Amino acid sequence: MVSTEDRRSALLDAAVAEIARSGTRGLRVEAVAKRAGVSTALIYHHFTDRSTLLHGALEHIGIRADKFTMPRAGSGREMVIEMLLSEIHDDDEVRVNAAAWGELRGEAIFDVSLRRLTAGLTQRWADDVATHVRSGYADGSIRTERSTASRCADESRADELGVQLTTVVEGISARWLTGQVTTARARDHLRTIIDALLGPRP
Repeated sequence: MVSTEDRRSALLDAAVAEIARSGTRGLRVEAVAKRAGVSTALIYHHFTDRSTLLHGALEHIGIRADKFTMPRAGSGREMVIEMLLSEIHDDDEVRVNAAAWGELRGEAIFDVSLRRLTAGLTQRWADDVATHVRSGYADGSIRTERSTASRCADESRADELGVQLTTVVEGISARWLTGQVTTARARDHLRTIIDALLGPRP
């Protein structure tokens, strides 16, 4: 028997796929129901309206991204690289997630409630990267200028790098999704920028 949580997750998978394909403005609850192979009434049973479905889809994108972006092991530097490169990968789920994220981020320009949720997810992503940067400081895989910078400055720099690196991924991802660069070239560009921002390898 399918649990309520599994059914809700399947409905959100369908919503994310529809957003990736049709955008937020083109999202129709009926299309989500058809993609999921359920009745429209079931969608409304789980989500009170289209706005609730959009918010649920945005949160679901974050959960799905965590599955393929959380690094398994390695130095702090290796974990930063793995986490960021996993956002650009020849995998249908990664592409759909990235495309839907871009659509919802665009909609957040006009929808204040989506803007808050998008900002929160973006900040969480940047914070996760900053945490791995700090691990890199601790294990020596990312160098700091200890002679001129205090520990407080290192902490601040890690936060800055989290923002800068995630911003770069979003920019390169947009070009990759639209076919302006191949997956291999997008990943190469990203590696080059990561190395430039993190400094020379030890």
